[in-house]
Amino acid sequence: MGGSAAARELKIPADTLYMWISRAKSGDLPLHETPPEAKNVLNLAERNKELEREVKMLRSQNAQVLREKQILEDAAAFFAARRKK
Repeated sequence: MGGSAAARELKIPADTLYMWISRAKSGDLPLHETPPEAKNVLNLAERNKELEREVKMLRSQNAQVLREKQILEDAAAFFAARRKK
């Protein structure tokens, strides 16, 4: 989701969102004065990174499972061919 879409979802002006993000990145956004909407945006960004890491891990695991499945299929075909002889 882009910044403009996030701003629409939060029902805030996009400029405000970009200002909050910029100030948060520069450390210029005091935590005790952070509006709840800004905290939600930052939490969404953290959650997005977490989900991206999880997707990467799951894709790696899936590739491993597919390799193992192929090995088992090849082994089954090999032994089936030997059995017919």
